[in-house]
Amino acid sequence: MKKYLGLLLFAFAALAAYAQEATAVAPAPPPAPVEPTQKLGDFTFDGFVRTGILWEKNEYYGAPTEEKVYFRSLDDAGNNSGRVRMNFTYSIGNAGIKGRVQLDSGKTVFPEWPYLFGYINAFEDQFTLSMGRLGASPWGTGGPEMWRELEALGADGVGMRVEYKPKFVPGLNAGFVLNRYDSGTDGNPADRILTFEDILRETVFGVSYEHEYFLARLAYRLDSTFDNRGGDRSTAGLREGDSLVYRAEERIIKNYLPGAQVWAMGYIEGIGAEEAALDNGMLFMENWLFMQYGQDWGTAQFRLGYLYTESRGIIYLRPNYYHNFLNKLITVGALFSYANDFGDGKVNENAPYYEIQLEPKLQINFPNAYVAFTYNFKQIYSRPEVQPKKEDLPLNRFQTINIRFGMTF
Repeated sequence: MKKYLGLLLFAFAALAAYAQEATAVAPAPPPAPVEPTQKLGDFTFDGFVRTGILWEKNEYYGAPTEEKVYFRSLDDAGNNSGRVRMNFTYSIGNAGIKGRVQLDSGKTVFPEWPYLFGYINAFEDQFTLSMGRLGASPWGTGGPEMWRELEALGADGVGMRVEYKPKFVPGLNAGFVLNRYDSGTDGNPADRILTFEDILRETVFGVSYEHEYFLARLAYRLDSTFDNRGGDRSTAGLREGDSLVYRAEERIIKNYLPGAQVWAMGYIEGIGAEEAALDNGMLFMENWLFMQYGQDWGTAQFRLGYLYTESRGIIYLRPNYYHNFLNKLITVGALFSYANDFGDGKVNENAPYYEIQLEPKLQINFPNAYVAFTYNFKQIYSRPEVQPKKEDLPLNRFQTINIRFGMTF
């Protein structure tokens, strides 16, 4: 009996020792993953940095020649020594924020915010509500030559935009914008108080439709009598007219001729203005037609512009061509511009044209950066100071040399 009892005690002791050794050697199981309490969201951004060195020579008729050199890029970089711009979007779920921050060197040490607004999508993204300092309009003209949106800008240009994108009509975007007046109030009586009707009279209506064969955008802005475009007291309290912008693109030609594009855009203000406002130049129209053919070896483009006021019209013809060399490392080309005016407000009846311009360009392209050299020669006729005579043709001449530096990110 003692023999079996000893064997049993030995077995228990061996089992206990093995269990202790296994516990010490075996790794601890990994902890269970902890789900994050909130998703951080998605952040995207893009932008550019541009600056340059500019030499200019201005020869005004009957005045001393002006010549100077300073920092400036003529490639959409503002009127100062340089421009830094960043567009960004932060989204989380069905909401987000969009903004553009911009700093023009030499103008201010503080950045500007051309637009900054929050948005939320609802009903399976069929409705979008945006609030804040509006921009990035789905109903704007785009570019080039003109970048117009009818949502009010400015230091206090805050508003609300509603977009409807029905699923049963893919590509359609229609809506409206409620915001402040888009002009100053100089000239209005001091006791003039902004009313709810004034706000509604500044409503913007917009619609766009994108299709396989074309794209169309249209925005229409009403005008109240509260604001006073131009600050002319003679039009204070008058309805100076509604505004309209549009963009139209065809997308069929590229199916037969890859690289070919045709599009148009325009801006009109003063629609339905009172007669007294029209007499003070409140009617203005600008329209552009673009025809372009681009391939890896280069891009050819023709621009036709038409500007019109109550007493004067201007026609612009702007062909340009840029050729690529060494797999787009180097781009060489030139732009030519011809303009002539007509109507009662024609600058000079005896002038053969209103403006001519020639700009050759050499550009070296790097990944996300470029260096360009341009020379621009421009001649513009101005109004004679005395009664027009055949020999009185005041001609102004302008020349620039611009070394441009740019980087995109």
